[in-house]
Amino acid sequence: MLNPDKILGGLLRGRSRRSGMFGKLGSGSVGFGLLGVAMEAAEHYMNKAKTPQSAAPPPSPPGGAPSAPPPQPPGAAPTPPPTPGGHATTPPSPPDSGPAPAEGPGDAVLLIRAMIAAANADGMIDEDERGRILDKLKAVELTPEENTFIVQELLSPCDLDTIVRAVETPVMAKQVYAVSLMAIEVDTDAERKYITSLADRLGLDDAALDSIHRDLEIDRP
Repeated sequence: MLNPDKILGGLLRGRSRRSGMFGKLGSGSVGFGLLGVAMEAAEHYMNKAKTPQSAAPPPSPPGGAPSAPPPQPPGAAPTPPPTPGGHATTPPSPPDSGPAPAEGPGDAVLLIRAMIAAANADGMIDEDERGRILDKLKAVELTPEENTFIVQELLSPCDLDTIVRAVETPVMAKQVYAVSLMAIEVDTDAERKYITSLADRLGLDDAALDSIHRDLEIDRP
């Protein structure tokens, strides 16, 4: 099962040396609520017990008391009560509601892609950098599906246009910029050009940018 919040939390933990701001997630004016949820997911998977406790068996019924009928198997329709003539009635079949609608990528997936796109600002995430990113995620115990997802994203980073088109709200614009800023050091011309262009394409004004950089304790480029 893919848990984007867990992956995002693991990536954010990997950047904790940048600002020490993780204790402030959820506070401040930027709106770090989703990032806080991701951090909580990462903490959960890092701190969970390795061996879950086994549930105690249910107590036996007192002597002479009739035992309850066995439970229905999953998905089975309940057995209808008998009619006065001794025949069971058959309930009508529910109408076919059709297949469930497919869900698109969530906000956490977008933020993961934004971090990877920023890390690719110089045009290449090499094998060593991919290895460092995956090493940071070992602490959150990725499932095979999650590992496949993050490796595919690292091998095929989204471009700036794709990231910007996926942003639908001002709050998400601020969060995309914030995680992008946290993913890089902004110490090369390519990174400075990327982060400046991202801010402009997201429509972030000076007040919003000052707020984000102040919350993250990172100087504006």
